[in-house]
Amino acid sequence: MKDGLPESKKPQRSLDERFADRPHTYERLHQIADMMERAIADGASADEAEALAVEQIRKLGGELLRDWAEARHDQAVEQARLKQPGTQKHKKKE
Repeated sequence: MKDGLPESKKPQRSLDERFADRPHTYERLHQIADMMERAIADGASADEAEALAVEQIRKLGGELLRDWAEARHDQAVEQARLKQPGTQKHKKKE
């Protein structure tokens, strides 16, 4: 049964390798795992632990999208500067 994720033909890198250049994301994944372990140790039900995990993964997804959007914006600004070196970043007049 397919889970909707694309199959990769390349050898898989470890999560450590994949998140080496994203320390904030790597740390958030550890925080989520810690939250899950604490919730279970404190007697949370499976449904409660699942709800906690889903909420945290959604937040992480939002953080990843924000990071991606900022990187794309920075990339677009840099490309514009390369194409038109005389242009300046829009700045509010004082």
